[in-house]
Amino acid sequence: MPRRILVSFTAFVWMLAIAEMSHADTLTINLQGVPTAEGTVLIEILGSEAAFKGEEKAVASFMQSAQEGTMSFSLTLPAGSYGARIMHDINDNGELDANFVGIPSEPWGFSNNATGSFGPPKWQDVQFELSGDAEQNIRLNK
Repeated sequence: MPRRILVSFTAFVWMLAIAEMSHADTLTINLQGVPTAEGTVLIEILGSEAAFKGEEKAVASFMQSAQEGTMSFSLTLPAGSYGARIMHDINDNGELDANFVGIPSEPWGFSNNATGSFGPPKWQDVQFELSGDAEQNIRLNK
């Protein structure tokens, strides 16, 4: 009888461990300041500084037709460190257009509303921890 209890207890502990590993949290991204319903909003969820630099693929990326004003997106991810990069591709050419000195001419944004001086922000400013359901309220820059 004690051996059966030990086996049952061990199986129960394994089930708890597997359930914990498969737990996913919901990340909701609320975009504010979408200037027009023209074009497409592109979002990348990045899982590392290497992905932020373009050396690795994004954890998730998706696009949706733009809606003027506010837009929300939700997805489930395992707990961890992430960053988000957003672009409103108004003319649907698949890239963030910029003027002759390299300043973006289409709306863009990053998690934590991070901005950089003379270039994109640093990964440390974009990065956030997902541990439980969370929201990122991001205002698009023009």
